[in-house]
Amino acid sequence: MNQTKLSKMKKLICSAIFAAFCLSAMAQTPVNLKLNLENGKVYKIKNNNKQNMQISVSGQQIAMEVNTRATYSCKVLQQANDVIDFEFQFDSISAKTSSVMGTQETNSAKPGNTSQEKIMSKLCAYKLIAKISTAGKFIGFVNYGQYKDNVMFVLDSIPASQRDDARIVADALLKESVLRSMVEPMFAYLPEKAVKVSDTWETTYFNISSISSMVLLNTYTLKSVDNQQAIVSGTTEMESMPMKEPAAMSLENLKGTSTSESSIDLKTGLIVKSTQKGHSEGVMKANEQEMSLKMDFQSEISMSF
Repeated sequence: MNQTKLSKMKKLICSAIFAAFCLSAMAQTPVNLKLNLENGKVYKIKNNNKQNMQISVSGQQIAMEVNTRATYSCKVLQQANDVIDFEFQFDSISAKTSSVMGTQETNSAKPGNTSQEKIMSKLCAYKLIAKISTAGKFIGFVNYGQYKDNVMFVLDSIPASQRDDARIVADALLKESVLRSMVEPMFAYLPEKAVKVSDTWETTYFNISSISSMVLLNTYTLKSVDNQQAIVSGTTEMESMPMKEPAAMSLENLKGTSTSESSIDLKTGLIVKSTQKGHSEGVMKANEQEMSLKMDFQSEISMSF
């Protein structure tokens, strides 16, 4: 082998070793995934969710598909001691349910004559302020009482004959725990300390609605860091808990798992895009009648900033 070829080979080998060393160094360099946001800037979040349900009642099978879409705006009002005051607004919430019994749609942006649509529209008309740590931990609401009072004024526009039923719906949607369940998951993917590639961390939160009370245990792993984004995979174990208050319809003994993959912007700590899919099974109880429920679900979250 002549001297020129030998020199070129040495350069290639050195370059390869240097590149491998850099990749190894990047993999071992901790990254601090936390919220780093600008005061006064509005961040947009979109969440699309699809559920395919199989309900069994008295030996009869009923297939049902539920599609929900929600868009949110959040703005940093101030930050002190790693605690952010966030101003949230639900821009729009819509749902479409399809089955052999027909199709039903609700949309906060196009409030019709139903009490539920009017209440959903009012939910989106006012702003809710919450304290969130830079590590994504929910601390509490600042103006919950005022927000609830403002939305409850919608009852004045509902006919007296429907007002009692509307109040039940409004009270269920406006519980502090229910509103927390709409806000807390937005940032519950962040670790409490810096992490390296292959590190794992856990988060836990409750998901409360008018028909169920769930605990979600999440385990996340940092898969890679590239192009100012962190790729994080996740698994979630979910299980229902007994509801404190009886409801006309409820989900009980519900258990499930899901997997997710998210791209997180290293500069802001926000999710650029996240996809999730999973399966759960349990019992649906309606008017004292029990029905078995199997559900496959998938969702996609994206943020713009």
